[in-house]
Amino acid sequence: MQNEMLNLRRFFRNRFERLLDFNDADGSGAGDGSVVDLSELCGILATDDEPFPRHYDCDLRRLCGHEAIVWFREERSYGDVARLVNRLLEARDVGNCRPGGRWVHEVLYRSGARRAA
Repeated sequence: MQNEMLNLRRFFRNRFERLLDFNDADGSGAGDGSVVDLSELCGILATDDEPFPRHYDCDLRRLCGHEAIVWFREERSYGDVARLVNRLLEARDVGNCRPGGRWVHEVLYRSGARRAA
């Protein structure tokens, strides 16, 4: 099971990078041999508490846009990133570039596993 989770996290990181670098929302160009798409990985990892690697901070700043400061308030997990990416993919499915309003705060504190203090 541990190896499976390591692989799922790696597939997620590969697809996350493809999303940000090439606007490849399903991750089909990741080239890692997995058929699991980004949306499926978001569902699988939505409750994963493993810390997300800090070297992705610049990418997360791009993902969160003007709400990036919310991201940096505390250490974040794969589950946090998965829920953010999932919200972004949902917005794109209905024709929006990105979710509106305070979507990062909403995902991380209201609809996510964590609650604001």
